[in-house]
Amino acid sequence: MLSGILNVDKPKGLTSHDVVDLIRKAARQRKVGHAGTLDPIATGVLPLCLGNATKLSEFLTAEEKEYSLVCRFGLVTDTQDITGEILKETPVRDSLELERIEQVLENFRGPITQTPPMVSAKRHQGKRLYDLARQGIEVEREPIEVTIQELEVLGFEPPDLRLRVRCSKGTYVRTLCHDIGAALGCGAAMAGLVRTRCGTLSVEDSVAVTDLKDPDSVRLNLLSPDEALKKYPAVTIRDSEVNLWMTGRSIRGGAILAASADYERDALLRVKARDGRLVGLAKSLFNSGQVGKLGGDLEVLKPVRVFPQPFSSQV
Repeated sequence: MLSGILNVDKPKGLTSHDVVDLIRKAARQRKVGHAGTLDPIATGVLPLCLGNATKLSEFLTAEEKEYSLVCRFGLVTDTQDITGEILKETPVRDSLELERIEQVLENFRGPITQTPPMVSAKRHQGKRLYDLARQGIEVEREPIEVTIQELEVLGFEPPDLRLRVRCSKGTYVRTLCHDIGAALGCGAAMAGLVRTRCGTLSVEDSVAVTDLKDPDSVRLNLLSPDEALKKYPAVTIRDSEVNLWMTGRSIRGGAILAASADYERDALLRVKARDGRLVGLAKSLFNSGQVGKLGGDLEVLKPVRVFPQPFSSQV
């Protein structure tokens, strides 16, 4: 069975699950899942986890994302994108100035609240919102807080505004577009979306679905989980501690041989054996500077995820 991470460039018109099905057929295995849904209208980075790497999907889903977005002003739809039913149209070609848009965008930088759209995969009483929406049912949704780290104008050709968005997990980009339009008073719908980055995975390094035809082509493009999670500092533990780690035991200060970088308390760390195998993920109970000053028998790393079948640093 193939195990690893695929950085797939999702084509327009396919759902994320459509892509999963295609890769299942190409890899000739069922154990394939995606880490972060992309709508059919969107393209770009779709991380896929194969085999034992499916245990890492929650960590890839939690990664920071970056998008290139086309926001079409003067259009409000029931899906908040141009594929939905038009609810309202407003001529805006001569009424919007970039200076005014920039002023409004400032209100969407940093922590903001969003109401999840009815076409989202969020659950309500056990059912996906998009399933309810298909039945014509609309329910109350609790607002969520997300963070927009960067919101940059890439170009403005009325009625279309192109934006670069860097945001936290859980951000609804179509809702961001809708809310910007509402703040300007003209409405807006998402007209295009490319996910350019998910964590360390970039669209420049992604592989087209059409290039993944059989197990050999899939294997050729697999990333090791260690590579996909390389943003997290790594700690190497003694050989004698690996078996204890596999039982879920916390790591003592004296068991750490080396760290790839300094880290803070509560940081997520990769835990590696001396031969380079990734054996799990841990939460630091102290920062790296403190660990060296503590007694060797004090617990310093708490298991977050243990991999009974360790991943090699190479696929």
